[in-house]
Order: sequence, then structure tokens, then C-alpha cells
Amino acid sequence: MKSNSSTLNWLAMGDELIACLKSKGNHRVSRYDAFIWMMEHIKSGNVIHDIDGKIKRTPYTASYKRLAEDWNWDRETVQIFIDELCSLSVINARRDGNAFVFSLGNMSYKQLLL
Repeated sequence: MKSNSSTLNWLAMGDELIACLKSKGNHRVSRYDAFIWMMEHIKSGNVIHDIDGKIKRTPYTASYKRLAEDWNWDRETVQIFIDELCSLSVINARRDGNAFVFSLGNMSYKQLLL
């Protein structure tokens, strides 16, 4: 199968197909799995409890080191992957101290997430 000759330009997938395609087990996460993982985490954000006990959601924040641990990748590979997604306008990454605040890019809003 040739890797650069795909004629598939757009594909919508339901949650059952996504679950089927995700890697199972504790091993190195594929680029596909890392992409889906990022989309899910950006969409849900971080859940925090304030002083009054109310639940709030904040934008998803993580360091490259943390993502490398979660995905079983090295840090440089994570950085390259995130840079690629940012250059495609799929996600945005804004540095905040030692971590990055991730959000959906313009491409995601227009074409990826329904």
C-alpha cells in the first residue's frame, strides 16, 4: 500500500469506530491515538473544584514531559507532533510556565469536530 497516494480527503467517524481503532493495552501510543487523545482532552478540559465546591472546567493544560509519559513517547517526538498539529491549525498550544494550554484550532472548528 502506498502511503502518499491516498485519495481520502475527509472522513467522519463515530465514537464506536474511534473506540474500535484505538490501541489497546499499555504500549507506545500511535499518532492516531495521540491525536484522538488530544481532541478528547481539549474538548473536556481540566475539571477543578473551587472553594464553594462547584465544578469548573479549565482549558486542557499539560507539559510535553507529561504527554510523553502518557503516550510512552520521548519528549522530542511529542514536541514534533504538537508542532505539526499546530502548523495544520488543528490545535493551538500557548506556553504557560512549564506547560502548554491547548485549544482547538480553526481547522478543528470548521472541519473536525461536529
